[in-house]
Amino acid sequence: MNVLLETARLTLRRFTANDAEHIFALDNDPAVMRYINGGTLTPWEVIEQQILPGFLRYDDAQPGFGFWAAIEKATSDFVGWFVFRPTGDDPGEVTLGYRFHTAVWGQGYATEGARALIERGFAEWGVARLVATTYEENRASRRVMEKLGMRHVRSFRYSAEEIGASDTSYTASAEVWPGQDVEYALTRAEWERQKTLAEIHIRPYRSTDADAVSTVIRRTMRVSNSADYSPERLQPLIDYFSPAKVERINRTRLCLVAEANGQLVATAGLEEKEIVTFFVLPEEQGQGIGLALLQQLEAHARGQGITELRLDASLTGAPFYARHGFVPTGGLVDGTAGPQVSMRKQLR
Repeated sequence: MNVLLETARLTLRRFTANDAEHIFALDNDPAVMRYINGGTLTPWEVIEQQILPGFLRYDDAQPGFGFWAAIEKATSDFVGWFVFRPTGDDPGEVTLGYRFHTAVWGQGYATEGARALIERGFAEWGVARLVATTYEENRASRRVMEKLGMRHVRSFRYSAEEIGASDTSYTASAEVWPGQDVEYALTRAEWERQKTLAEIHIRPYRSTDADAVSTVIRRTMRVSNSADYSPERLQPLIDYFSPAKVERINRTRLCLVAEANGQLVATAGLEEKEIVTFFVLPEEQGQGIGLALLQQLEAHARGQGITELRLDASLTGAPFYARHGFVPTGGLVDGTAGPQVSMRKQLR
């Protein structure tokens, strides 16, 4: 058995000629085919002469690409399949597809297997961008794509020629329904950011964090705020956030910290409805850590019945908050170290 990979519950292996009956059963379930060909039954000769031969083809030079039978480990049953292959001539852009028996719908198999393929594709096979498509009303398939971290990039309509040329399904008519198809995508850079976020642990501040929080605040100020404020006004504020001061002020307010690989990399503080501190180490910025921290603050505020958040942002930091729903409340204000932008956000 030519096995590509195993997950906790699935084995992905190459198709063989003996899988014709498996494909036939899958493609003749109207529920499975509802959003693919409108539930049209697939003749045996189409499976045998057109679909199965395509499933059997693969390139030894690109062993990870092609069609993969999904076998449930617990039962050794064929439960569906995945396709992972170049979209066109560029092996850096790959199309992901999947199809599963209704008996295993809702059990997370599509997400589990696809996530393993994506990991291999980006980490080992040189994939730069991944795409997947489905019919706009296929909510379950769209949820899988969203769980994988993919984003909706366009709505479109397959042409009659494209529908007729499909090598994964049979259709008697190109006019199955009037709606749109949707395409989702994920780039390697996006995937890497998501992996970083998955490794981030956000938790409440503890007294033993005082030194690390002080370091995060001071380093961020020196690097990120040096363009906004003069050294003469910035240095006293840097000096203010000593470990002892950090410990004192965080006894009376909510303070969250973010850890990555055991290292504290960000911190944020909330007093009633005002965000009073918000710092992410310069080398960790742009990875989504700030957004994750902000979302946690907002969730806490909502839980306390707070309907609006306020803050005074540095000129450098203001665009970040604007991207995430904060709006200026007026002109610049003179903060401790220099000019700042007063902003607020309504929480829904």
